Formats: sequence, C-alpha cells, structure tokens
Amino acid sequence: MTSPVIAKIISMQTSLTVSENEIAQYVMNNADTVVASTITAMAQNTGTSEASINRFCKKIGYKGFNSFKVALAQDSFFSTRQQSAVTQDGSLLASINQDYTQMLINTTALLDENQLLKAAEAMADAGHIFIFATATTALVARELEMRLGLVGLFAKAVCDPGEIRVYANHVTRADFVILMAPTLLVQELYHAVTMCHDSGARLLSITSYDAPKLSDSIDYKFIISDKITTRYSVSISNNLMYLYVVDVLYCALLEGDRSLKRKRLNSDSILYSQQRTDNYFFEY
Repeated sequence: MTSPVIAKIISMQTSLTVSENEIAQYVMNNADTVVASTITAMAQNTGTSEASINRFCKKIGYKGFNSFKVALAQDSFFSTRQQSAVTQDGSLLASINQDYTQMLINTTALLDENQLLKAAEAMADAGHIFIFATATTALVARELEMRLGLVGLFAKAVCDPGEIRVYANHVTRADFVILMAPTLLVQELYHAVTMCHDSGARLLSITSYDAPKLSDSIDYKFIISDKITTRYSVSISNNLMYLYVVDVLYCALLEGDRSLKRKRLNSDSILYSQQRTDNYFFEY
C-alpha cells in the first residue's frame, strides 16, 4: 500500500525538476533503503547532490532529509502493522476495500484542518459560490451545488469549458470559487484561476496533483490521494476522495454556523415530508 509520504510525492511530480524526479523515483522504489540511508549515500545512489536532496525534502514539506526519513519510517511502520491486521483472503472486495481505505488515509494525511475551517468560514460569508469542474468531477460538483443550496447558499456548478470562461469573467470580490479537477494545469481552469484571482475572489482547489505555478493565486489548496497508487487504478474512481473533502468542508460549514445547520434540518424535513406524501399517493 502507498504511504501518505509517497502519495504527496506523486501529487507533486509534475512540479519537480529533473534531479528532483530522479530522487522521487528512487524514494518510491526504495523506501526501506532510504530510511536506513545517509544523505551522502542517497546522493550517490541517485546521481544527484546532497543539496538537491535537501531541496527535494523541503519542497515535499519537510525541514530536511532527517525529518523526511522519520516521516517515511513512521509511514512504513504503520503500513506494515495495518497490512498484518487485514485478513489476506485475496478476494476482489477485500482488495478494493484496502485500496479505498489507503486512499482515505493518505488524503487525510494531506489535509490541513485549520485550512479546512478557514475555507468553510470564507464559504459561509461569500456572495456567490461557483464550482468549476471537469468532466471527471462533474458529479461531485453538482452534489456540492445541491447541498449548499439546501442551506440557503447560492452555488452554481459549471462543468462546460466555455461556460467556465464566461462565469469566471463575471466573478467578483464577494464571490468564492471552488476548482475541482485532477490538475489545474488545463487551459480552461488555468485561465479561470487567473481571472478569478485578478477579480479579488477567494479560491479553493481540490486536485490530485499540485500546481506550484498557481500557488500564489489559490487561497485554500487541498490535495487528494490519486487512484494511480491503487491496484485497480484503471477501474476505480477518484470521486470518493473528492466527496470526502467535500464532506469535511460541509461538516465544518454547518458546525461553524448554527443557522446553516438549522436550514439544513428544515430542508431535510421538507424533503422527507414530500417523500411521505408521494408514498401515501402510491399506497392508495
């Protein structure tokens, strides 16, 4: 199973230099060796320098090589304990369950709770909330649009490339923009980020891969574990990870504002009442 440290490396691969990619590949293929290695030996094995290794570790989010090794060792220990506790029945269901469980663990490790709470507060104060998504994340975007509507917040999911450009052009300082896609380095989203940032709107991104070039434009950045780390990457979807982050944001939103929670309860009672009426019609 892939550890959170490796998941973070994978999420940042597109932003790594050539030498940093050499280090990343070596770490992903030789994690246990790295834990027991010195920085000098690591430099020799990767054909890079000690300075490059330290830069790589800092880019991944650690103070240096030693703190990076500690995190990698802790992940390795946890994964070994977890695998030994799981029944090795080899069934399809058990394997997929393990894949999703590990993806959730990795995604949680990549999230910052303080950032989540601040993002939820900013969403509650927004005039309009626009959710820009690609085809692969459209279902999650529409789910979030519906759930925000249930608490009285104006939300609009926009999934067509042309419409994304149109709506991004009309975003104002009072608005909040959520970008949901595997990567922001696609034409329509890249331009949307630039336009929305220039207008003064607050931006939140949920992606599988980091985009450092846009870091200064994004106020709240959340990375999810990509399905590429699983055994069934061709078959399963990343949508559960996007939904997980949406669930956490939504929980933070409602727990931080009781009036929104009451609105959600009122909306649920209205929907439940309507369902009861429909059932009565069919019974008689």
